[in-house]
Amino acid sequence: MKTATLFAGLTFAIFLIVPGESTSQSSTFANFKVDALYRAVKVSWKTVGDPKGEMSIQIMRADNFEDSPYKVVGVVKIAPGKSNYEYIDKSMGAEAKYYYKLIIKETNESIGPKPTRPFFSPPAT
Repeated sequence: MKTATLFAGLTFAIFLIVPGESTSQSSTFANFKVDALYRAVKVSWKTVGDPKGEMSIQIMRADNFEDSPYKVVGVVKIAPGKSNYEYIDKSMGAEAKYYYKLIIKETNESIGPKPTRPFFSPPAT
């Protein structure tokens, strides 16, 4: 009887610790994607519901590792009635892996990080 109770408790605890893709994922964001382009990265996402007041999304990038310091590379204002957004980041300096996350400036809600590596060789012709 004690073994079954312990197992059930451990299963529940594991479910709480690992609920999904990211613990910082918010219900405000959906379909967060980061796509590699030639010398650039396309960051795209959808918002769920209309904003309550003025809201801005900060596009954050870490240049080396997932835990590196993030810097703001862009800001996009959320518009009522619009749900699809994208931002093209052309500010990286070298061929490397970059990590992106989104933060709502007014509420500090976030999603990410997601890694990508832009292409720095020209496409074959």
